[in-house]
Amino acid sequence: MATDQKEYNVLLLGESQSGKSTLIEALKLYADPGYTVDKSNIGDGTFSKTDYVSTKTVHTDLPSYFVTNLVREPIDHGVFLQYDQEDYVDALNERKKYLLERGKPTAVKATFNLIDTPGLNDTAKFDENNLAIIFKALEGVKSINLVVITVSNNPFTEGLQNALIAYIDLFPEFNDNLVFLHTRIDYGKLHHEDHHFIRSFKEKKGALHKLAGRDSVPHLLIDNDLGSTRTIRNCITKNTLRELLAMAKLNQPVPLHVMVVNKTVRMQNVDNILKDKYEKIIAEREATLGVKDKEQTTVLTKIGQLKANIQKYELLLENIDRDRNFQKTKLCLIHEERYDQNWGFLKRAELKKIRMSYPSKQAVTAPHFIPHVIDHVDTQAHNVEILSYNGGKGHKEWSVKFHRNRYQNGKFHVKIYIEKRKRDAKQMEEWDKADKETLEKLTSFARDLETYQQDGEDVLKVIGSLLDDLKMDRYLLRRVSMSQMKSAVFQALVEANVFAHHDSETAANLERYYKKNKDKLEKMDSTEKFVDIAPVNNTEETSDGSRAPQKEPYDLWKTVRSFEIK
Repeated sequence: MATDQKEYNVLLLGESQSGKSTLIEALKLYADPGYTVDKSNIGDGTFSKTDYVSTKTVHTDLPSYFVTNLVREPIDHGVFLQYDQEDYVDALNERKKYLLERGKPTAVKATFNLIDTPGLNDTAKFDENNLAIIFKALEGVKSINLVVITVSNNPFTEGLQNALIAYIDLFPEFNDNLVFLHTRIDYGKLHHEDHHFIRSFKEKKGALHKLAGRDSVPHLLIDNDLGSTRTIRNCITKNTLRELLAMAKLNQPVPLHVMVVNKTVRMQNVDNILKDKYEKIIAEREATLGVKDKEQTTVLTKIGQLKANIQKYELLLENIDRDRNFQKTKLCLIHEERYDQNWGFLKRAELKKIRMSYPSKQAVTAPHFIPHVIDHVDTQAHNVEILSYNGGKGHKEWSVKFHRNRYQNGKFHVKIYIEKRKRDAKQMEEWDKADKETLEKLTSFARDLETYQQDGEDVLKVIGSLLDDLKMDRYLLRRVSMSQMKSAVFQALVEANVFAHHDSETAANLERYYKKNKDKLEKMDSTEKFVDIAPVNNTEETSDGSRAPQKEPYDLWKTVRSFEIK
Protein backbone atom coordinates (compact mmCIF):
# COMPACT_ATOMS: atom_id res chain seq x y z
CA MET A 1 0.00 0.00 0.00
CA ALA A 2 1.46 3.38 -0.97
CA THR A 3 1.23 6.49 1.17
CA ASP A 4 -1.53 8.95 0.21
CA GLN A 5 0.65 11.94 1.04
CA LYS A 6 0.88 14.37 -1.91
CA GLU A 7 3.61 16.75 -0.74
CA TYR A 8 7.04 16.10 0.75
CA ASN A 9 9.58 18.49 2.25
CA VAL A 10 13.30 17.85 1.79
CA LEU A 11 15.85 19.86 3.82
CA LEU A 12 19.31 20.17 2.24
CA LEU A 13 22.27 20.72 4.57
CA GLY A 14 26.00 20.55 3.95
CA GLU A 15 29.26 22.39 3.61
CA SER A 16 29.79 25.19 1.09
CA GLN A 17 30.51 23.96 -2.42
CA SER A 18 29.33 20.44 -1.59
CA GLY A 19 26.80 20.45 -4.42
CA LYS A 20 23.46 21.37 -2.82
CA SER A 21 22.47 23.92 -5.48
CA THR A 22 23.72 21.63 -8.25
CA LEU A 23 21.60 18.86 -6.77
CA ILE A 24 18.49 21.04 -6.99
CA GLU A 25 19.17 21.76 -10.66
CA ALA A 26 19.70 18.04 -11.27
CA LEU A 27 16.39 17.21 -9.56
CA LYS A 28 14.59 19.80 -11.70
CA LEU A 29 16.07 18.20 -14.81
CA TYR A 30 15.12 14.72 -13.60
CA ALA A 31 11.51 15.80 -12.96
CA ASP A 32 11.28 17.70 -16.26
CA PRO A 33 13.57 16.46 -19.08
CA GLY A 34 12.80 19.67 -21.00
CA TYR A 35 14.15 21.90 -18.23
CA THR A 36 17.12 24.13 -19.07
CA VAL A 37 19.70 24.12 -16.28
CA ASP A 38 20.20 27.56 -14.73
CA LYS A 39 23.98 27.74 -14.34
CA SER A 40 23.70 31.02 -12.43
CA ASN A 41 22.38 29.00 -9.49
CA ILE A 42 25.48 26.80 -9.38
CA GLY A 43 28.78 27.71 -7.73
CA ASP A 44 32.06 27.57 -9.62
CA GLY A 45 33.81 25.32 -7.12
CA THR A 46 35.34 28.28 -5.30
CA PHE A 47 32.48 30.44 -4.09
CA SER A 48 29.06 29.33 -2.90
CA LYS A 49 26.00 30.68 -4.68
CA THR A 50 23.72 30.18 -1.68
CA ASP A 51 23.87 32.78 1.08
CA TYR A 52 20.24 32.52 2.19
CA VAL A 53 17.57 29.85 2.51
CA SER A 54 15.44 29.24 -0.57
CA THR A 55 12.83 26.67 -1.54
CA LYS A 56 12.42 25.16 -4.98
CA THR A 57 9.63 22.79 -5.98
CA VAL A 58 9.57 19.82 -8.36
CA HIS A 59 6.64 17.62 -9.38
CA THR A 60 7.36 14.04 -10.37
CA ASP A 61 5.98 10.50 -10.43
CA LEU A 62 9.51 9.12 -9.92
CA PRO A 63 10.18 7.45 -13.28
CA SER A 64 13.11 5.07 -13.54
CA TYR A 65 15.58 5.24 -16.43
CA PHE A 66 17.21 2.47 -18.45
CA VAL A 67 19.75 2.02 -21.26
CA THR A 68 19.10 0.51 -24.70
CA ASN A 69 21.16 -0.16 -27.78
CA LEU A 70 20.52 1.75 -31.01
CA VAL A 71 17.60 -0.52 -31.95
CA ARG A 72 15.90 0.15 -28.58
CA GLU A 73 16.70 -3.21 -27.00
CA PRO A 74 17.19 -2.83 -23.21
CA ILE A 75 20.71 -3.33 -21.93
CA ASP A 76 21.37 -4.24 -18.32
CA HIS A 77 24.44 -2.08 -17.81
CA GLY A 78 25.13 -3.78 -14.49
CA VAL A 79 26.73 -6.64 -16.39
CA PHE A 80 29.67 -4.34 -17.14
CA LEU A 81 30.69 -4.72 -13.50
CA GLN A 82 31.91 -8.18 -14.51
CA TYR A 83 34.51 -6.58 -16.78
CA ASP A 84 37.86 -5.34 -15.53
CA GLN A 85 37.88 -1.72 -14.38
CA GLU A 86 39.35 -0.29 -17.58
CA ASP A 87 36.66 -1.88 -19.75
CA TYR A 88 34.01 -0.85 -17.22
CA VAL A 89 35.12 2.79 -17.48
CA ASP A 90 35.09 2.56 -21.28
CA ALA A 91 31.46 1.43 -21.13
CA LEU A 92 30.57 4.28 -18.78
CA ASN A 93 32.17 6.81 -21.12
CA GLU A 94 30.49 5.52 -24.30
CA ARG A 95 28.38 8.20 -26.03
CA LYS A 96 27.29 6.69 -29.35
CA LYS A 97 26.38 3.02 -28.79
CA TYR A 98 23.58 3.50 -26.26
CA LEU A 99 20.37 5.45 -25.75
CA LEU A 100 18.84 6.69 -22.48
CA GLU A 101 15.15 5.82 -22.09
CA ARG A 102 12.67 7.21 -19.58
CA GLY A 103 10.74 4.37 -17.97
CA LYS A 104 7.32 4.12 -16.41
CA PRO A 105 6.37 6.02 -13.23
CA THR A 106 7.13 4.18 -10.01
CA ALA A 107 4.83 6.29 -7.80
CA VAL A 108 1.80 8.57 -7.82
CA LYS A 109 2.79 12.06 -8.91
CA ALA A 110 3.73 14.22 -5.93
CA THR A 111 5.27 17.57 -5.03
CA PHE A 112 8.73 17.76 -3.48
CA ASN A 113 9.77 21.02 -1.81
CA LEU A 114 13.58 21.32 -1.80
CA ILE A 115 14.80 23.63 0.97
CA ASP A 116 18.33 24.84 0.18
CA THR A 117 20.46 26.34 2.97
CA PRO A 118 23.74 28.29 3.13
CA GLY A 119 26.80 26.08 3.39
CA LEU A 120 28.71 25.43 6.55
CA ASN A 121 32.46 24.81 6.69
CA ASP A 122 33.33 26.00 10.15
CA THR A 123 31.34 25.71 13.36
CA ALA A 124 32.67 29.12 14.36
CA LYS A 125 30.49 30.55 11.61
CA PHE A 126 27.48 28.50 12.61
CA ASP A 127 26.04 30.84 15.21
CA GLU A 128 22.52 31.26 16.48
CA ASN A 129 21.64 33.58 13.60
CA ASN A 130 22.46 30.88 11.01
CA LEU A 131 20.20 28.47 12.84
CA ALA A 132 17.45 31.08 13.04
CA ILE A 133 17.63 31.61 9.26
CA ILE A 134 16.90 27.93 8.72
CA PHE A 135 14.00 27.92 11.17
CA LYS A 136 12.64 31.12 9.64
CA ALA A 137 12.60 29.42 6.25
CA LEU A 138 10.65 26.52 7.75
CA GLU A 139 7.77 28.76 8.85
CA GLY A 140 4.61 27.37 7.34
CA VAL A 141 6.21 23.97 6.73
CA LYS A 142 4.25 21.35 8.64
CA SER A 143 6.83 18.58 8.57
CA ILE A 144 10.17 17.39 7.18
CA ASN A 145 10.27 14.08 5.33
CA LEU A 146 13.97 13.87 4.49
CA VAL A 147 17.19 15.58 5.58
CA VAL A 148 19.94 15.34 2.97
CA ILE A 149 23.47 16.09 4.15
CA THR A 150 25.71 16.59 1.13
CA VAL A 151 29.31 15.46 1.51
CA SER A 152 31.77 16.35 -1.26
CA ASN A 153 34.46 13.95 -2.43
CA ASN A 154 37.14 15.90 -0.55
CA PRO A 155 39.29 14.83 2.42
CA PHE A 156 37.25 14.38 5.58
CA THR A 157 38.66 17.36 7.47
CA GLU A 158 38.24 18.25 11.12
CA GLY A 159 36.32 21.36 10.07
CA LEU A 160 33.82 19.27 8.13
CA GLN A 161 33.45 16.85 11.03
CA ASN A 162 32.71 19.75 13.39
CA ALA A 163 30.21 21.16 10.92
CA LEU A 164 28.37 17.85 10.64
CA ILE A 165 28.35 17.45 14.42
CA ALA A 166 26.76 20.90 14.66
CA TYR A 167 23.99 19.88 12.26
CA ILE A 168 23.27 16.51 13.83
CA ASP A 169 23.40 17.81 17.41
CA LEU A 170 21.19 20.81 16.72
CA PHE A 171 18.42 18.85 15.01
CA PRO A 172 17.98 15.72 17.18
CA GLU A 173 14.52 14.86 15.87
CA PHE A 174 15.76 14.70 12.27
CA ASN A 175 18.15 11.81 12.93
CA ASP A 176 15.74 9.08 11.82
CA ASN A 177 15.29 10.78 8.44
CA LEU A 178 18.93 11.37 7.49
CA VAL A 179 20.66 10.40 4.26
CA PHE A 180 24.26 11.21 3.32
CA LEU A 181 24.64 12.17 -0.34
CA HIS A 182 28.24 11.92 -1.57
CA THR A 183 28.78 14.32 -4.46
CA ARG A 184 31.30 14.66 -7.30
CA ILE A 185 31.82 10.90 -7.34
CA ASP A 186 33.54 9.33 -10.35
CA TYR A 187 31.34 6.35 -11.23
CA GLY A 188 34.37 4.68 -12.77
CA LYS A 189 35.72 4.12 -9.27
CA LEU A 190 32.65 2.15 -8.21
CA HIS A 191 34.26 -1.11 -9.25
CA HIS A 192 35.50 -4.03 -7.16
CA GLU A 193 39.08 -3.59 -8.45
CA ASP A 194 39.39 -0.02 -7.11
CA HIS A 195 40.57 -1.04 -3.66
CA HIS A 196 41.82 2.44 -2.76
CA PHE A 197 38.42 4.07 -3.34
CA ILE A 198 36.55 1.26 -1.61
CA ARG A 199 38.80 1.52 1.45
CA SER A 200 38.64 5.33 1.68
CA PHE A 201 34.87 5.36 1.17
CA LYS A 202 34.39 2.72 3.85
CA GLU A 203 36.44 4.84 6.27
CA LYS A 204 34.39 7.94 5.47
CA LYS A 205 31.14 6.04 5.95
CA GLY A 206 32.36 4.79 9.32
CA ALA A 207 33.22 8.32 10.43
CA LEU A 208 29.81 9.62 9.32
CA HIS A 209 28.01 6.79 11.11
CA LYS A 210 29.90 7.62 14.28
CA LEU A 211 28.84 11.27 14.02
CA ALA A 212 25.21 10.29 13.39
CA GLY A 213 25.19 7.87 16.31
CA ARG A 214 24.02 4.91 14.21
CA ASP A 215 25.53 2.79 11.45
CA SER A 216 22.36 2.40 9.39
CA VAL A 217 22.11 5.88 7.86
CA PRO A 218 21.72 5.40 4.07
CA HIS A 219 24.36 6.66 1.62
CA LEU A 220 23.90 7.62 -2.02
CA LEU A 221 26.62 8.65 -4.49
CA ILE A 222 26.29 11.04 -7.44
CA ASP A 223 28.67 12.73 -9.87
CA ASN A 224 27.04 16.22 -10.19
CA ASP A 225 27.86 16.40 -13.91
CA LEU A 226 24.76 18.06 -15.38
CA GLY A 227 26.23 18.42 -18.86
CA SER A 228 27.37 14.85 -19.42
CA THR A 229 26.43 13.14 -22.70
CA ARG A 230 27.58 9.71 -21.53
CA THR A 231 24.52 7.50 -21.55
CA ILE A 232 25.24 5.04 -18.75
CA ARG A 233 26.57 7.73 -16.42
CA ASN A 234 23.41 9.77 -17.01
CA CYS A 235 21.27 6.72 -16.31
CA ILE A 236 23.03 6.09 -13.00
CA THR A 237 22.62 9.75 -11.99
CA LYS A 238 18.90 9.91 -12.80
CA ASN A 239 18.13 6.67 -10.98
CA THR A 240 20.10 7.91 -7.97
CA LEU A 241 17.94 11.05 -7.93
CA ARG A 242 14.86 8.83 -8.05
CA GLU A 243 16.15 6.87 -5.06
CA LEU A 244 16.76 10.10 -3.14
CA LEU A 245 13.22 11.39 -3.58
CA ALA A 246 11.80 7.92 -2.91
CA MET A 247 13.36 8.08 0.57
CA ALA A 248 11.24 11.14 1.32
CA LYS A 249 8.17 9.03 0.56
CA LEU A 250 9.40 6.19 2.76
CA ASN A 251 10.19 8.18 5.91
CA GLN A 252 7.83 9.04 8.74
CA PRO A 253 7.39 12.86 8.66
CA VAL A 254 8.86 14.91 11.53
CA PRO A 255 6.22 17.50 12.58
CA LEU A 256 7.81 20.91 13.06
CA HIS A 257 5.14 22.40 15.33
CA VAL A 258 6.42 20.21 18.16
CA MET A 259 10.09 20.32 17.25
CA VAL A 260 12.80 21.13 19.75
CA VAL A 261 16.34 22.30 19.12
CA ASN A 262 19.42 21.48 21.14
CA LYS A 263 21.19 24.54 22.49
CA THR A 264 24.45 25.49 20.83
CA VAL A 265 27.72 25.37 22.78
CA ARG A 266 27.67 29.15 23.11
CA MET A 267 24.09 29.14 24.39
CA GLN A 268 25.09 26.57 27.00
CA ASN A 269 28.04 28.74 28.07
CA VAL A 270 25.72 31.72 28.53
CA ASP A 271 23.25 29.54 30.43
CA ASN A 272 26.01 28.41 32.80
CA ILE A 273 26.75 32.02 33.72
CA LEU A 274 23.14 32.55 34.77
CA LYS A 275 22.81 29.09 36.30
CA ASP A 276 25.67 29.72 38.73
CA LYS A 277 24.20 33.12 39.58
CA TYR A 278 20.69 31.91 40.36
CA GLU A 279 21.71 28.80 42.25
CA LYS A 280 23.50 31.13 44.70
CA ILE A 281 20.60 33.61 44.84
CA ILE A 282 18.04 30.87 45.52
CA ALA A 283 20.18 29.36 48.29
CA GLU A 284 20.47 32.78 49.94
CA ARG A 285 16.74 33.51 49.71
CA GLU A 286 15.80 30.09 51.11
CA ALA A 287 18.14 30.66 54.04
CA THR A 288 16.63 34.10 54.62
CA LEU A 289 13.13 32.63 54.90
CA GLY A 290 14.15 30.80 58.04
CA VAL A 291 16.05 33.58 59.83
CA LYS A 292 14.70 36.82 58.32
CA ASP A 293 13.63 38.15 61.70
CA LYS A 294 14.24 36.45 65.05
CA GLU A 295 11.00 37.94 66.34
CA GLN A 296 8.93 36.30 63.62
CA THR A 297 6.64 33.66 64.95
CA THR A 298 7.13 29.98 64.32
CA VAL A 299 3.94 30.07 62.29
CA LEU A 300 5.30 32.73 59.93
CA THR A 301 8.57 30.88 59.42
CA LYS A 302 6.74 27.62 58.79
CA ILE A 303 4.42 29.26 56.25
CA GLY A 304 7.38 30.71 54.38
CA GLN A 305 9.18 27.39 54.30
CA LEU A 306 6.05 25.55 53.14
CA LYS A 307 5.38 28.04 50.35
CA ALA A 308 9.02 27.79 49.24
CA ASN A 309 8.81 24.00 49.21
CA ILE A 310 5.57 24.10 47.24
CA GLN A 311 7.25 26.34 44.65
CA LYS A 312 10.18 23.94 44.49
CA TYR A 313 8.05 20.85 43.95
CA GLU A 314 5.76 22.56 41.45
CA LEU A 315 8.91 23.27 39.47
CA LEU A 316 9.96 19.63 39.73
CA LEU A 317 6.60 18.57 38.33
CA GLU A 318 6.95 21.06 35.47
CA ASN A 319 10.40 19.64 34.69
CA ILE A 320 9.06 16.08 34.65
CA ASP A 321 6.24 17.22 32.40
CA ARG A 322 8.68 19.02 30.10
CA ASP A 323 10.92 15.97 29.82
CA ARG A 324 7.95 13.88 28.79
CA ASN A 325 6.95 16.46 26.19
CA PHE A 326 10.37 16.31 24.54
CA GLN A 327 9.43 12.79 23.43
CA LYS A 328 7.37 14.35 20.70
CA THR A 329 6.72 11.86 17.94
CA LYS A 330 4.99 8.61 18.72
CA LEU A 331 7.46 6.36 16.89
CA CYS A 332 11.21 5.98 16.98
CA LEU A 333 13.43 4.11 14.56
CA ILE A 334 15.05 0.92 15.90
CA HIS A 335 16.25 -0.69 12.68
CA GLU A 336 17.03 0.52 9.18
CA GLU A 337 18.55 -1.54 6.40
CA ARG A 338 19.00 -0.89 2.72
CA TYR A 339 20.16 -3.10 -0.11
CA ASP A 340 21.24 -0.99 -3.07
CA GLN A 341 23.06 -2.85 -5.82
CA ASN A 342 24.38 0.35 -7.40
CA TRP A 343 27.02 0.75 -4.73
CA GLY A 344 27.59 -2.86 -3.69
CA PHE A 345 31.13 -3.15 -5.15
CA LEU A 346 30.41 -6.83 -5.79
CA LYS A 347 33.05 -9.04 -7.38
CA ARG A 348 30.24 -11.05 -8.96
CA ALA A 349 27.07 -9.68 -10.47
CA GLU A 350 24.85 -12.75 -10.44
CA LEU A 351 21.20 -12.41 -9.46
CA LYS A 352 21.75 -13.73 -5.96
CA LYS A 353 19.27 -14.15 -3.12
CA ILE A 354 19.43 -11.62 -0.30
CA ARG A 355 18.07 -11.85 3.23
CA MET A 356 17.38 -9.01 5.67
CA SER A 357 16.28 -9.46 9.25
CA TYR A 358 15.58 -7.79 12.58
CA PRO A 359 17.17 -8.25 14.98
CA SER A 360 20.46 -8.53 13.15
CA LYS A 361 23.03 -11.16 14.11
CA GLN A 362 25.29 -8.40 15.44
CA ALA A 363 22.51 -7.00 17.65
CA VAL A 364 21.60 -10.41 19.08
CA THR A 365 25.16 -11.02 20.25
CA ALA A 366 25.43 -7.59 21.91
CA PRO A 367 25.39 -7.54 25.75
CA HIS A 368 22.00 -6.91 27.37
CA PHE A 369 20.18 -6.89 24.02
CA ILE A 370 16.40 -7.24 24.36
CA PRO A 371 14.32 -7.36 21.16
CA HIS A 372 11.33 -5.03 21.03
CA VAL A 373 7.84 -5.85 19.86
CA ILE A 374 7.56 -4.06 16.51
CA ASP A 375 4.89 -1.35 16.18
CA HIS A 376 5.32 -0.28 12.56
CA VAL A 377 7.21 -1.33 9.42
CA ASP A 378 7.75 0.68 6.22
CA THR A 379 9.39 -0.84 3.15
CA GLN A 380 10.31 0.14 -0.40
CA ALA A 381 11.28 -2.28 -3.14
CA HIS A 382 12.36 -1.74 -6.74
CA ASN A 383 13.43 -4.30 -9.35
CA VAL A 384 13.39 -7.17 -6.85
CA GLU A 385 11.20 -10.24 -6.42
CA ILE A 386 10.02 -10.98 -2.87
CA LEU A 387 10.49 -14.66 -2.02
CA SER A 388 9.30 -14.60 1.61
CA TYR A 389 8.23 -12.08 4.24
CA ASN A 390 7.88 -12.92 7.94
CA GLY A 391 7.15 -11.18 11.23
CA GLY A 392 6.56 -7.44 11.52
CA LYS A 393 3.98 -5.52 13.56
CA GLY A 394 3.20 -7.29 16.83
CA HIS A 395 6.26 -9.56 16.56
CA LYS A 396 9.78 -9.38 17.96
CA GLU A 397 11.31 -10.25 14.62
CA TRP A 398 11.05 -9.36 10.95
CA SER A 399 12.69 -10.83 7.87
CA VAL A 400 12.50 -10.78 4.10
CA LYS A 401 14.11 -12.81 1.32
CA PHE A 402 14.32 -11.53 -2.24
CA HIS A 403 16.46 -11.55 -5.35
CA ARG A 404 17.13 -8.95 -8.00
CA ASN A 405 15.30 -9.00 -11.30
CA ARG A 406 18.17 -7.17 -12.98
CA TYR A 407 21.88 -6.74 -12.37
CA GLN A 408 21.55 -3.01 -11.76
CA ASN A 409 19.16 -0.96 -9.62
CA GLY A 410 17.91 -3.75 -7.37
CA LYS A 411 16.76 -2.05 -4.17
CA PHE A 412 15.04 -2.97 -0.91
CA HIS A 413 14.77 -0.51 1.98
CA VAL A 414 13.16 -1.19 5.35
CA LYS A 415 12.58 1.01 8.42
CA ILE A 416 11.27 -0.59 11.62
CA TYR A 417 9.76 1.46 14.46
CA ILE A 418 8.56 1.10 18.03
CA GLU A 419 6.72 3.56 20.25
CA LYS A 420 9.13 5.83 22.11
CA ARG A 421 7.67 4.88 25.46
CA LYS A 422 8.92 1.32 24.89
CA ARG A 423 12.44 2.40 23.98
CA ASP A 424 12.62 4.68 27.01
CA ALA A 425 10.78 2.38 29.40
CA LYS A 426 13.42 2.74 32.12
CA GLN A 427 13.33 6.53 31.89
CA MET A 428 9.54 6.48 31.99
CA GLU A 429 9.65 4.37 35.16
CA GLU A 430 11.98 6.92 36.75
CA TRP A 431 9.61 9.73 35.78
CA ASP A 432 6.64 7.81 37.17
CA LYS A 433 8.51 7.32 40.44
CA ALA A 434 9.45 10.99 40.55
CA ASP A 435 5.82 11.90 39.84
CA LYS A 436 4.61 9.87 42.78
CA GLU A 437 7.23 11.10 45.25
CA THR A 438 6.86 14.73 44.21
CA LEU A 439 3.07 14.67 44.33
CA GLU A 440 3.12 13.10 47.79
CA LYS A 441 5.42 15.82 49.11
CA LEU A 442 3.50 18.57 47.38
CA THR A 443 0.19 17.32 48.75
CA SER A 444 1.64 17.12 52.26
CA PHE A 445 3.06 20.65 52.05
CA ALA A 446 -0.27 22.00 50.77
CA ARG A 447 -2.22 20.44 53.64
CA ASP A 448 0.24 21.74 56.23
CA LEU A 449 0.10 25.17 54.64
CA GLU A 450 -3.68 25.28 54.92
CA THR A 451 -3.40 24.56 58.64
CA TYR A 452 -0.72 27.19 59.30
CA GLN A 453 -2.37 29.88 57.16
CA GLN A 454 -5.46 29.83 59.38
CA ASP A 455 -3.34 31.33 62.16
CA GLY A 456 -0.77 33.27 60.14
CA GLU A 457 -2.67 35.08 57.39
CA ASP A 458 -1.86 38.55 58.77
CA VAL A 459 1.89 38.03 58.81
CA LEU A 460 2.19 36.57 55.31
CA LYS A 461 2.69 40.07 53.90
CA VAL A 462 6.10 40.17 55.58
CA ILE A 463 7.51 37.47 53.31
CA GLY A 464 5.23 37.91 50.28
CA SER A 465 7.68 39.88 48.15
CA LEU A 466 10.52 37.52 49.06
CA LEU A 467 8.47 34.53 47.88
CA ASP A 468 7.61 36.32 44.64
CA ASP A 469 11.30 36.94 44.00
CA LEU A 470 12.10 33.33 44.79
CA LYS A 471 9.46 32.15 42.33
CA MET A 472 10.99 34.25 39.55
CA ASP A 473 14.48 33.01 40.47
CA ARG A 474 13.37 29.41 40.14
CA TYR A 475 11.70 30.12 36.81
CA LEU A 476 14.94 31.63 35.48
CA LEU A 477 16.97 28.70 36.81
CA ARG A 478 14.64 26.29 35.03
CA ARG A 479 15.05 28.17 31.75
CA VAL A 480 18.84 28.12 31.82
CA SER A 481 18.98 24.49 32.99
CA MET A 482 17.26 23.18 29.85
CA SER A 483 19.47 21.55 27.23
CA GLN A 484 16.73 21.97 24.61
CA MET A 485 14.05 24.51 23.79
CA LYS A 486 11.05 24.78 21.49
CA SER A 487 12.00 26.16 18.10
CA ALA A 488 9.48 29.01 18.56
CA VAL A 489 11.24 30.10 21.77
CA PHE A 490 14.60 30.03 20.02
CA GLN A 491 13.31 32.15 17.14
CA ALA A 492 11.88 34.68 19.58
CA LEU A 493 15.27 35.03 21.29
CA VAL A 494 17.09 35.57 17.99
CA GLU A 495 14.53 38.09 16.73
CA ALA A 496 15.07 40.03 19.96
CA ASN A 497 18.81 40.16 19.13
CA VAL A 498 19.65 38.47 22.43
CA PHE A 499 22.74 36.63 21.13
CA ALA A 500 24.37 39.53 19.26
CA HIS A 501 26.99 40.33 21.93
CA HIS A 502 29.77 38.70 23.94
CA ASP A 503 28.81 36.09 26.53
CA SER A 504 28.49 38.30 29.62
CA GLU A 505 26.35 40.90 27.83
CA THR A 506 24.32 38.15 26.18
CA ALA A 507 23.68 36.65 29.63
CA ALA A 508 22.33 39.99 30.84
CA ASN A 509 20.14 40.32 27.72
CA LEU A 510 18.85 36.79 28.16
CA GLU A 511 18.02 37.40 31.81
CA ARG A 512 16.06 40.56 30.99
CA TYR A 513 14.23 38.89 28.12
CA TYR A 514 13.20 35.87 30.21
CA LYS A 515 11.85 38.13 32.98
CA LYS A 516 9.99 40.49 30.66
CA ASN A 517 8.44 37.78 28.48
CA LYS A 518 7.73 35.07 31.04
CA ASP A 519 4.06 34.63 30.15
CA LYS A 520 4.75 34.70 26.41
CA LEU A 521 7.46 32.03 26.65
CA GLU A 522 5.43 29.82 28.96
CA LYS A 523 2.62 29.93 26.42
CA MET A 524 5.06 28.86 23.67
CA ASP A 525 6.20 25.95 25.83
CA SER A 526 2.66 24.81 26.52
CA THR A 527 1.45 25.03 22.91
CA GLU A 528 0.70 21.55 21.58
CA LYS A 529 1.75 20.29 24.99
CA PHE A 530 0.46 16.79 24.50
CA VAL A 531 0.89 15.43 21.00
CA ASP A 532 -0.13 12.05 19.67
CA ILE A 533 0.85 11.45 16.05
CA ALA A 534 -0.35 8.42 14.13
CA PRO A 535 2.30 6.87 11.88
CA VAL A 536 1.94 7.32 8.14
CA ASN A 537 1.79 4.05 6.23
CA ASN A 538 4.62 4.46 3.70
CA THR A 539 5.05 0.87 2.57
CA GLU A 540 5.13 0.45 -1.21
CA GLU A 541 5.59 -3.28 -1.81
CA THR A 542 5.28 -5.52 1.22
CA SER A 543 3.80 -4.72 4.62
CA ASP A 544 1.01 -5.62 6.98
CA GLY A 545 -0.31 -2.13 6.24
CA SER A 546 -1.65 -1.57 9.75
CA ARG A 547 -1.38 1.55 11.87
CA ALA A 548 -0.06 1.70 15.42
CA PRO A 549 -2.80 2.17 18.05
CA GLN A 550 -3.43 5.64 19.44
CA LYS A 551 -3.36 6.35 23.16
CA GLU A 552 -4.82 9.03 25.38
CA PRO A 553 -2.25 11.80 25.96
CA TYR A 554 -0.70 11.84 29.42
CA ASP A 555 -2.14 14.64 31.59
CA LEU A 556 -0.11 15.09 34.75
CA TRP A 557 -1.92 18.25 35.81
CA LYS A 558 -5.27 16.52 36.30
CA THR A 559 -3.65 14.95 39.34
CA VAL A 560 -1.68 17.97 40.50
CA ARG A 561 -4.71 20.29 40.49
CA SER A 562 -6.73 18.05 42.80
CA PHE A 563 -6.14 20.71 45.44
CA GLU A 564 -5.75 24.47 45.28
CA ILE A 565 -2.67 26.28 46.54
CA LYS A 566 -3.45 29.81 47.68
